[in-house]
Amino acid sequence: MITDASPEPGPAETAASRWVAATEAALRRAGGRSTAARRAILSLLDAAEGGMSAEELLAALGTAGLPAARSTVYRTLDTLREIGAVETVHPNPEHHRYLARRSAHQHHLVCEVCGTVTTFDGCDLEDEVIVAAVATGFRVRQHTLEILGNCRDCVPVTGDAAAV
Repeated sequence: MITDASPEPGPAETAASRWVAATEAALRRAGGRSTAARRAILSLLDAAEGGMSAEELLAALGTAGLPAARSTVYRTLDTLREIGAVETVHPNPEHHRYLARRSAHQHHLVCEVCGTVTTFDGCDLEDEVIVAAVATGFRVRQHTLEILGNCRDCVPVTGDAAAV
């Protein structure tokens, strides 16, 4: 997770821009360079509430006049994951979306039809997960919760109105 401990944002600064600045600082601390492509990727992820796929990032970079190699995008995403700045969600087995990680504990509702991702903080399952882990001798380092289903816009498309 990338956070910034700076004081309250001024009128021109938002939590989103703080994430970009904090992520750039974390990249520098990790030995990374600040390139135009990396800055653009950060800005795109920052603005994409539901995250973006690598292909969407490639297309958006090209549209912005900053064409980047596919390998550059994937290397940047790998580095951002390594430093804890992004999370990956999986709307389906062959599709990944990358989201800016803005809190230490966030989970995702993932639409399997359109790929929309809604992020929420915390979960009440943690105590049950820890109890189950302790009972089996498993040591939990971290956990991820992705709830797969259909968003409100896609429920009529699939006709799947009932919840599990």
